[in-house]
Amino acid sequence: MRGPHKHCPLYPRPNFGDDACMIFGVAATKSAVVIAETKGTGGKFTITAIRPIPFEARSGDNLADLLRCLITIFNRGGRGASSTIALLKCSSGRFGSCLGAIKGEAITELAAFQKGLRIVKVAPQSLKKTLGCAAEQKWRDRAAELFNPDNKRRNWSKGAAGAVAVAFKVAGD
Repeated sequence: MRGPHKHCPLYPRPNFGDDACMIFGVAATKSAVVIAETKGTGGKFTITAIRPIPFEARSGDNLADLLRCLITIFNRGGRGASSTIALLKCSSGRFGSCLGAIKGEAITELAAFQKGLRIVKVAPQSLKKTLGCAAEQKWRDRAAELFNPDNKRRNWSKGAAGAVAVAFKVAGD
């Protein structure tokens, strides 16, 4: 028999309060991993914090520090509740992501794995449809319209737009 469960749109889990369905949206850039802490879905989707974590990809010590920092942040995702990591996939090819962003993505995956968290990788090209972009509109611009319309959100950046957008997509799936 199942105990009392709050039915999260991602999958059922025990009710541990408002943070039981926390989604960490993560976007790696060449010099930072940006984390958007979110909860809720649809009209109730909220951003509780945006945290850029700067790092240098050249240094093994710095990457180890990044791993420790990510684990600490992921620990805050709810006591006993499973959080989900929505990870913006790095692009490959001629105009792909830089090595620093790829390393940031890999360290994020390692931190999530070590914490036993579910990871959902999101391709950037899927975000136009999710965010309801106009024909020629870029998804980052649409994310800013939806989640930072008055340009007053602290720590908003291209990385923040990506982190929030992937969390929104995973919350709606």
